[in-house]
Amino acid sequence: MSTGTDVLAATDWNRTFHAYGPGTDVPGHLALLLSDDPADRSRALDHLYSAVIHQGTVYSATVPAARYVAGVLADPRLDAPVGAASLRAHLLGFLRDAAEGVAGHLCEPAPPAPDSAERDRVHAALASDDEDEALGIWEDEVLHALMYHEAAVALRDAAPELYAAVRPHLTHHDGTTRIRAVEAAGALALLGGPAPDLSGAADMAETREEGAVIVLVMGETGGDTTEFLTHSDPAIRACAALAPGQRGNPAALAELLAAAGGPEVPDAWFAQRPAYFSGSVRATLLREAARRCGPGDAERMLPVFRALAPAAPALRAGADLGPMLEAAFPAGAPARPGRVQREYLRVLADSALPWTGAHATGFAALLERLGLPGDRDAVRALAAAGADDARPGVPAGAPTGGGRAAREPADREPADREPGFGAG
Repeated sequence: MSTGTDVLAATDWNRTFHAYGPGTDVPGHLALLLSDDPADRSRALDHLYSAVIHQGTVYSATVPAARYVAGVLADPRLDAPVGAASLRAHLLGFLRDAAEGVAGHLCEPAPPAPDSAERDRVHAALASDDEDEALGIWEDEVLHALMYHEAAVALRDAAPELYAAVRPHLTHHDGTTRIRAVEAAGALALLGGPAPDLSGAADMAETREEGAVIVLVMGETGGDTTEFLTHSDPAIRACAALAPGQRGNPAALAELLAAAGGPEVPDAWFAQRPAYFSGSVRATLLREAARRCGPGDAERMLPVFRALAPAAPALRAGADLGPMLEAAFPAGAPARPGRVQREYLRVLADSALPWTGAHATGFAALLERLGLPGDRDAVRALAAAGADDARPGVPAGAPTGGGRAAREPADREPADREPGFGAG
């Protein structure tokens, strides 16, 4: 498989496409990545993210572009800065985003591979001067089949070679480059590359951000993060708890809840937020906690809800509070809510959240989806319903709290050995 500058000549770019049409302009932009002119490098990087990967979508031109990038990663000219990071760090992020962009696509059923005539038709339409034809082809099933086979499958097949190019940078002298390399290695591993060896990166980690990324990737790629559940840094503990392998561990659930509702705001943990968190860190923790909680665990999440609801930002109210409300009302709003459900409703009614106006849109959609009233007075009325005849400690409208996580103590034993990573 060709990598580096050989890709420019070895690829039939006429048979590739990106977000804006044929990929014939890609090799010219790729060559500019090694230019001595900072403006050229910036334009080339912009093209990669505006066309070759567009809003997380990958195309047939993405694969040879990724192979080119992998082949030049060791070039010392990539030490040049672009903004706050080196060009090399940005390009490692490009490889990460490319791998992540196809991972979900590969979970879909594979469409039939188009034959030569169908491919010719698609490429002719993409290059057409007729704007309606060039735009209309994006609705064609054959084009989507090409994206599956020539982007998703082809990038999966290239994952081992791409990882081989990323691996030396896991121990790069620059911390940001190491972070991006770890993230790229993890994404490529999930795509089909080898499981990354993160031991060298762990030995060199100097900041909270580095430690968090290493633990997150370790967990995502099947590693055991249990030892980090007792780390002194709450961010490292939370990242360890997020690992899929910890979903049956009540101590990990306790850590997620403690981190989300603790005095330190998770969204302030990182000066450079790991790519794992596509949005709010706190919302990510709560969504994962809610995923692990059964209806009977809603009571355990109630203190977190009490702490967060009064100060939940209007624009993030749905994301921050939604997971807990979903745990409390798994079957929607009952006519006579139980004791725990009534507590959720009272906290909700007493919060400062907007119930009308533009800022309430996402919040209102959440309430509607759960079957909850859309105004404060109606929520208070629902909270009062059934209060007289509900038996103490037994919710009238929801299963009793008997989840395993609800019965486990939240206390952690002190660590026998403190893993590395700076506290940032």
